[in-house]
Amino acid sequence: MRIGIIGVGTVGSGVIEIIEQKRDEFHAKLGVLLEIAGVAAKTEEELAPFKAKGYKGFTDANELLEDDSISVICELAGGYELPFKWITKAIEHGKNVVTANKALLAKHGSEIFPLAGQKKCHVLFEAAVGGGIPIIRTLQEALVGNKINSLSCIINGTCNYILTRMAAEGLSFEEVLKDAQKLGFAEANPSFDVDGIDAAHKTAILASLCSGRFIDFEKIHITGISGITAQDIKFVDELGGVVRLLGLYNRIGDSVDVRVHPCIVPQEHLLASVKYVLNAVYLQCDNLGPTLQTGAGAGKLPTASAVVADLVSLARSTEAGHIEPLPMGWFQKENSAGLVPIGETSTRYYFRFVTKDDYGVLSKIAGILGENKISIESILQKNIKNKEKVDIVVTTEKAKESSVALALAKIDSLPEISEKSRMLRFLE
Repeated sequence: MRIGIIGVGTVGSGVIEIIEQKRDEFHAKLGVLLEIAGVAAKTEEELAPFKAKGYKGFTDANELLEDDSISVICELAGGYELPFKWITKAIEHGKNVVTANKALLAKHGSEIFPLAGQKKCHVLFEAAVGGGIPIIRTLQEALVGNKINSLSCIINGTCNYILTRMAAEGLSFEEVLKDAQKLGFAEANPSFDVDGIDAAHKTAILASLCSGRFIDFEKIHITGISGITAQDIKFVDELGGVVRLLGLYNRIGDSVDVRVHPCIVPQEHLLASVKYVLNAVYLQCDNLGPTLQTGAGAGKLPTASAVVADLVSLARSTEAGHIEPLPMGWFQKENSAGLVPIGETSTRYYFRFVTKDDYGVLSKIAGILGENKISIESILQKNIKNKEKVDIVVTTEKAKESSVALALAKIDSLPEISEKSRMLRFLE
């Protein structure tokens, strides 16, 4: 199988490294021969190390796309518009595609997959979600005998690293973010990660696979982690939980509830043990029951290993004559799922109110919660050191999101409230 690779950065170079190391092993054990027919990058400088090894190098990816001897295009450049053009052109030329580009699939998958179906081309994307965790193939193949009732995933290593260190060391979000940037775990502009956009791309793909219907990531509720404080993490620990940024999917009748936001995870839950840059996907299945997959969610070789797994799978299936791609009706906009609005969802809540030490303030807060049909489960208040800023932590029974929004807005308008209220949802 002759492969053209577009993008020779971290993941692309890792793919080449693994193929070089294991080419003979793949041939002997699996009966497939992977041949890198050419690589494309923006500049000659990027191509130089690969040309030195004898690979053909191009600064114009179209030369790979128009080479009839190449049967697979491996898109590892990232971004939206150019990769979309490359992948659609590859499919038009009858080439199969392997990509790690979750942002592209979340944005343009509803155009790419129908085209691939028409042209009977494969588009494989194991590396797009969860790095080296084989979650895509698990959902597409291993769990076909199950209905996925719910999914909870830690799917962004940057956010998980930040939240883990905040809890372990009592540091602020800003302090840990700076360290993460120095260590290469966070970008110079970290908003794509810390605002939850990356997690939303991946969650939308997983939710589409679970539901069998298209989930538009632009329509799901997204909250990042920049508003999480060390104080909240400390209180959550006292309540027996940890804070994690989760992608969530729940099947509710004919509709689906899909969202991304920080959650309080009980310390005994399997997801609570997933720390630092690890990713994890926790599934509740009708026949299998609960299951957890965890592993490196990013990095050169973990992500590259998932790309190579797709290449080997593709080589074996096409060699055996099984050339029909899997149906991708779940990624077509006309097959969109009905999304439950965030205001209609219900869960238990954590609130932290910062108040002045005035008589009757707690009764006012409790009264407003009661007016909005929000039942208090527990109240935690520490020794008062600053009478102008007293922390009152309230946990609730299950309540409706829209009622919570109304109650918090009214509480924040009280003259005794010193800061905007903090809210976290519990993982149910």
